[in-house]
Amino acid sequence: MLHQILSVAAISLAPALPTLVLMTEVRAQTTAPAAADGGYVRPAPPGRLVDVGGGRRLHIHCKGSGDGPAVIFEAGLSQYTANTTYGRAQDAIAPFARVCTYDRAGLGWSDPAPAGWTQAGMVADLHRLLEAAEVKGPYILVAHSLGGLLARSYVRAYPGEVAGLVLVDATSDRNFGELEAATAATVPQIDAALASSRPGVPVVGMPPGTSPEVSMAFTPEILRGVKTEFEALGRLPPAMKQPGGFGTLGDLPLIVIRRGKASQPPSEADLNHRAGQEALAALSTDSVLVTAENSGHTIPLDEPQVVADAVRRMIDAVRTKKPLR
Repeated sequence: MLHQILSVAAISLAPALPTLVLMTEVRAQTTAPAAADGGYVRPAPPGRLVDVGGGRRLHIHCKGSGDGPAVIFEAGLSQYTANTTYGRAQDAIAPFARVCTYDRAGLGWSDPAPAGWTQAGMVADLHRLLEAAEVKGPYILVAHSLGGLLARSYVRAYPGEVAGLVLVDATSDRNFGELEAATAATVPQIDAALASSRPGVPVVGMPPGTSPEVSMAFTPEILRGVKTEFEALGRLPPAMKQPGGFGTLGDLPLIVIRRGKASQPPSEADLNHRAGQEALAALSTDSVLVTAENSGHTIPLDEPQVVADAVRRMIDAVRTKKPLR
C-alpha cells in the first residue's frame, strides 16, 4: 500500500506541492528483471561518487560541455538522478551546455545524511560537491518543486556562485501549511513500512519488468532519506515558514515556468497555485514567467524542451549581460 499512499499524496498536493513524484507515476521505464532469481540488485550509479568531507560521498551525473555557465538541477523531494523528472530535460540541454544532476544525502547513490539534517546542510553539501567535482561556477540553477526552496537558499548562502535561476513549478514559502500536512500524512506511512523492511529490499512489490532504478525508490535506505527531507522542513526557522521568509532575489535573472494544465473552470487550488507562481516571478526585477501549456506538475518530463529553451535563454542573457525582458 505504501506506493499507493505516496502517489496519492503526490496527486492531492499538486496545487502547491506534489511531494513524492515517484517513478511509478512519472515514467514508464522498464527493463528485464533485476536478477534472475527474482531478488533485487541495486544498480550501478550512472555518475560518480564524490567525497564532500566527513567521510560522506554524494553522487553527481554530468553530461555535455560548453563555455559556461554550467547548469545544475535541484530536484524535488524524493527525486534522484535515476528516479527523476529531469532526465529528458538534461538530455535536451547537454548539446549546448554542461548540465549536472545529483543526489542529495540519503537519496539515490549518495551516502545517508547526518542526524538532525537540515536544508542548510543540503545547501552546504551542494556547494562542497560542486567544488570537489570541479564543476566551475557561477551556475544556472534549475529547480523543480521543493527544490525551489533549496535553490533560493543556495542563492542566499552563495550569491556570487549563481548567475541565474530557473524555477520549474516550484514550491514557494507560501506553501508551508501544505508541507506540514504532507509531513503528518506521509512520515507515519514511511515509518510503518520501515518497521518491517529488510536492508536493500523494496518495501512493496513492484510490477514485472520494473527497472531496478525505479524499484530502488522503495528500498528502506531511500525511504529513510525521504523521511529525513520531510523532517528537515520542520527544522527550518519559524521566520522562514512565513510568506516571504526565503527573501527576494534582487536583480538576479529569473525564469519561472508554471504548469498550464488545470481543471476547467480553474479550481480554487489552481488559482492559488497560479498566484503563487506569479509571486515567485516577482522575486526578481529581471524575471519572466513562462507557461508550459501542455504540462502538469512534472514539466521537465511532460515538456522537456520548455525547460531546455528556458535554460538556453538564460545562458544567452548571462553571456550577453542583457536583461531577460
